[in-house]
Amino acid sequence: MSSEDLIRAAKLEHPEIKQPVWLMSFADFAGCLLASFVLLYSLAQTDRARMQAAFGIEAATESETSGDNGAADKSMATKPADEGRNTDYLATLLQTKIDAAPALAEIVVTPLADKIALELPVARINMDAASVDRETDLLFALASLLSVTPNESAILAELPASNDGAHWQKGMVLANALVSRLRDAGGPDSLSARAGVSTDDAPHVRLVIFREADDL
Repeated sequence: MSSEDLIRAAKLEHPEIKQPVWLMSFADFAGCLLASFVLLYSLAQTDRARMQAAFGIEAATESETSGDNGAADKSMATKPADEGRNTDYLATLLQTKIDAAPALAEIVVTPLADKIALELPVARINMDAASVDRETDLLFALASLLSVTPNESAILAELPASNDGAHWQKGMVLANALVSRLRDAGGPDSLSARAGVSTDDAPHVRLVIFREADDL
């Protein structure tokens, strides 16, 4: 055997492994994705003072920073507080929420000088919590409405006057039962019960939402 045959036999022919054309692009994408996560992590762990010093930026004083934040907080918090004391705005907001909830249908919203009265349909009040359908239950939907209303509120039960004064006792019993039912459904613990005398000899149940706590 000649030397050329020995050299040719020594050369091992390796089969060429073909890679899919998308593999290179995928590898580049994975590398860029990894680099982006590393960059985000490094930015989250960066010392603000050291970064400002590295770029030659003068750090803002604490009074300037707190002053800016205070102004921002004030501008964000003042308007909702003022609007919560405006009965017309609150009545419009409540009416919008009532119109959006089918379970709150037939409720009449009446804005007054210092409070808002929500006339509840007596025929739709179900005191049996165990047999209600939450999607159509008036009191359950009302409890959800009260849970997002920061104003003080009370249930007012007005019954026709009686000679022995029994209407007051019955009104308080009804109002307390409604308050307990609303609290169990998620209403606020600050909800109170009141009784009154009906002016048209018909029973009325109203949810009274006060403009401010001083109106109680």
